[in-house]
Amino acid sequence: MGDSIAGTGFKTSLFARILSRFRGEPQASPLDKSLPLHALAESAPSLPEESVPPLDRLTIRQWLWGPGFHVPGNKEYVLKLVKPFAADPTMSILDVAAGLGGPARAVAEAFGTYVTGLERDPELARRGMEMSVAAGKQKHAPVSVMDPESFELRTGGFDCIYGRGATYMVTDKERFMRVLILGLKQRGQLLLTDYVVEPSLAERPELATWAALQPYPPSLWTLRQYVDCLNSLGFDTRISEDISANVKTQIILGWDHLLQTVNLRALPRAHRLAVVDEVEYWMRTTAALDAGALKAYRFYALAGASRPPLNSIKKKAQ
Repeated sequence: MGDSIAGTGFKTSLFARILSRFRGEPQASPLDKSLPLHALAESAPSLPEESVPPLDRLTIRQWLWGPGFHVPGNKEYVLKLVKPFAADPTMSILDVAAGLGGPARAVAEAFGTYVTGLERDPELARRGMEMSVAAGKQKHAPVSVMDPESFELRTGGFDCIYGRGATYMVTDKERFMRVLILGLKQRGQLLLTDYVVEPSLAERPELATWAALQPYPPSLWTLRQYVDCLNSLGFDTRISEDISANVKTQIILGWDHLLQTVNLRALPRAHRLAVVDEVEYWMRTTAALDAGALKAYRFYALAGASRPPLNSIKKKAQ
């Protein structure tokens, strides 16, 4: 996809359309900054409503990118991302940031392979497994909870490992990477997409605002730290690509999809406010990316013959 869709003009018109829907206007108008988003959501025409259950953000995110997908990028995006794996039914694959399991189920279905999903958030893991069971994929795409600071994998158990946003909130990233290379077969493939910090812009307020909104405290590395760590552990790093523009595109396409498929005016006021919270979250993310302080990168590497010792991943007793 071209990067032009992520330009400022398109973003302005997109969010103007969101505000327009809250106002009840038939067509988008120029972006009005005179009222905060919450005020616009509250002032939009309200339908009579009984007590309604809360609208959680996972539901909203699936409105953006599809059932089982809670970070930028839909099924087609994920399948394109893992294309270098050349996956087939003989391969075992691990998703180390499985979320609701949408990517794991998509990969399992597309290639007839088994994909193990691991997720640090207990609620995401629980709901992800429920969705796999409902889809009849409980064996081909199971999702279970893990602690990224202490988990271990069966040595040489996987042909491929991938994860989207798997490490940026992990404190001990080097140990995490050690676990991954030990879990891969020789010449096994690793694919990670993650946020990195631009050190010269680390003090930008947009980055601090974004960091405060994350579910766990971010512990951002620089691009050099990622590459040096991967290479020092025995990975053959083939690709380290800046995909910031692509991530912004996926954010924008998600909101454009929501505008086309969800009648915002028909939502109860409490649900509109939940949508506003999500709008603000992704506006803060795009602001940090636009400032250059936050970047998104894709890493693709092969596991070499040299491996760190198994005891190097053992956590020291506190």
